[in-house]
Amino acid sequence: MEKIKHWVTENPDLAFAILLAVCVYSYFAVTEPLFMTHRTGFAIMERFAVLGLVGLALTLCIIAGEIDLSIGSNAALAAVITVRFTDQFGAVNALLMALTISTLIGMIQGYFIAYLRVRAIVLTVGTLMLLRGVALFAAEEKTVMLTDFRIPDFISTKMLGYFSPASLLVIFMFIVVGLFMTFTRYGREIYAIGGARNEALASGISLKRPMIIVFTISGFCAGLGGVIIGLRSGTAQALGLQYLLLAGTVAAFIGGVSILGGKGGVIGAAIGTLTVNFLNTGLVFNVTPAFMVQLYLGVLLLIVIMFQTGSRVFDDMQRRRQLLFDVDNRRRILAEKIEHYRKQVPR
Repeated sequence: MEKIKHWVTENPDLAFAILLAVCVYSYFAVTEPLFMTHRTGFAIMERFAVLGLVGLALTLCIIAGEIDLSIGSNAALAAVITVRFTDQFGAVNALLMALTISTLIGMIQGYFIAYLRVRAIVLTVGTLMLLRGVALFAAEEKTVMLTDFRIPDFISTKMLGYFSPASLLVIFMFIVVGLFMTFTRYGREIYAIGGARNEALASGISLKRPMIIVFTISGFCAGLGGVIIGLRSGTAQALGLQYLLLAGTVAAFIGGVSILGGKGGVIGAAIGTLTVNFLNTGLVFNVTPAFMVQLYLGVLLLIVIMFQTGSRVFDDMQRRRQLLFDVDNRRRILAEKIEHYRKQVPR
């Protein structure tokens, strides 16, 4: 019990994310008889295969103190390239082409952000619109469609009851990125430039390498998400996938990533993504209108932000109280030493 209490105290945002996920799942499990079925679990994990990638990418960007607003456009471009060129070059070559282009886009964005010292929110607004234009050109301003559905059938094949090749691949991606962020020097640099950028730069940490790494991973995640969506649905639209940015941002913040940067993790991104999927799937059972789904997501995000703000204020108060206690304690010890010295020294 003491270990649990200590863990909750050290990770209040992650503990709240877990509690929120359990509450959302429990509510729909009680109110919807079909919510706890294998079929629903498989559908949730299929959603996780795409939204999880976006939530993971945005979590890393926010940890680094930035955000990638172009992630939806990058995913849409990857989907268009994959679907458009599968018949011409084959599915494997088309998806490799899409992943390469999306990863290079992310790398270039990271390069410009690091070397030109511009904020990502400014640069990625421009690339958001630019990539939409490129996607429209690649799609010839129409919906592109597959004619060979063998690959879509394969990536949606049910495995182990709840998973598919796509969802298993994304889970593997989470594990790799989690190990990278936890146990490598480069992962610690990403946390450093997000939590205390000026101090990190003053200590000799370069801004260039972690920023390029973060946006390269973001570009790869966007491309992989677009490839999965394109192959799974068999169609792609240049102006589609606009919802990914909002849903991925909500998933990242629900998972406990700090809006100030330098705090969060892969486990939180997974929990936040599952929470959003629980909510979306449960609302589908209730035949909830689309605008109400967005409303519920917004309310959920506000609850998380209010909790994070309250938690940060409470932590500041605790630190201030501890600081005052330490000052008073040192003052008391100093006064006792002076008094003892006065008694020892003859007048």
